[in-house]
Amino acid sequence: MFDKALRIEGGPDWHHFQVYTDSWAVAILLIAILLLAILLASAICYYATRSIMLQIVGRLARQERHKWLRAAERHKVFHRLAPLVPAAIVYAAAPLLSGLTFPLIAALGHPLALLAGCYMVYTLLRAALAFLDSVGERYSHFPSASERPIKSFLQVATIVLYVIALIAAISVLLERSPAYFLTGLSAMTALLIIIFRDSLLGFVASIQLTAYDMLRVGDWIEVPGFIADGTVIDIALNTIKVRNFDNSIVMLPSYVLLTHSVKNWRGMTDSGGRRVKHAIHFDVDTVCFPDEALLARLRNGIDRPLADLVSDDTQRHTNLGLYRLYLTAHLRDHPVVRHDMPLVVRQLQSTHAVVALEIFLYLDETRWIPYENLQSDMLDHAYGLVPLFGLRCWQERRASSPLP
Repeated sequence: MFDKALRIEGGPDWHHFQVYTDSWAVAILLIAILLLAILLASAICYYATRSIMLQIVGRLARQERHKWLRAAERHKVFHRLAPLVPAAIVYAAAPLLSGLTFPLIAALGHPLALLAGCYMVYTLLRAALAFLDSVGERYSHFPSASERPIKSFLQVATIVLYVIALIAAISVLLERSPAYFLTGLSAMTALLIIIFRDSLLGFVASIQLTAYDMLRVGDWIEVPGFIADGTVIDIALNTIKVRNFDNSIVMLPSYVLLTHSVKNWRGMTDSGGRRVKHAIHFDVDTVCFPDEALLARLRNGIDRPLADLVSDDTQRHTNLGLYRLYLTAHLRDHPVVRHDMPLVVRQLQSTHAVVALEIFLYLDETRWIPYENLQSDMLDHAYGLVPLFGLRCWQERRASSPLP
């Protein structure tokens, strides 16, 4: 009686065996036990693998030389790898379901294997993307991260991973070798170049920008024609993100920086000196040789003797010349002026009514607001001295309109 309800026959090598039964109740019970065993084995292996792996990773990550492992742990790389084990168990157990003669369960075996295979591809993709994020985070702590950003390269790797995952998933679903699809992919190269044109141009541009150190995050750049005048806050594969001084955000294609002129102010920042270049225009009618009254007023009004300004006593200086000599000496003694960089107060090409002096020097302050404050203080002082030397700034004279 029991033999008719359940009969087990083994193969010649006992690597395979078959179970026979004439009872629906026994068949349903065996199938339920099989499904429950697969489910329990998957759950137990998942939690056991996850627990053991996370404990080992956690201990190793606490060591100082394994900083990259801590970054991978923060991005949950190993958390995302843990579901790979139950998916592999389901994939391996799917042929057992296909071998059953129970109609509904046997039909589920093949689709379940395909779904398990696709889920393993998805799990590996998620773990690989998390690993790339951890690489980006770990690299950001290196001193050369701002000089050699790798975000664009990580984005290229992300695209490659998506393409590989897509090919692997299609191969699993169609049950064909990935090489079959790779041979057909070569025929679609022209179409892919058109689709990913901006990505390819951006990738080439990113390589050149990085190799020649042309752009870094934090650089102040100006790109004429693109309303870009601000600080670079992000360098990606296809775009360069710039925050302008009015807090607007400008997105520039990466290849624009290679095909258009770009002014990068990093050299100014690295040198530690920011230029002041300003011209003061004087009325030419006020330029004259000083008399005794003007010289007496200068002796009482300026903070240094006139004899210290004039190096050649035989040369007779005009009031404009004395003003230029005094301004040069005053700026040279200023504490924020760079003495290792050019400093000159020179006379520019003049017109029939205007004579101009240009102040050219460098300050040791490169930050925008402090620099503007220092420059304004210096120019205020320069303009305030103009009447003392008997000079007058030039103003455009307009003919007065006739009275009605």
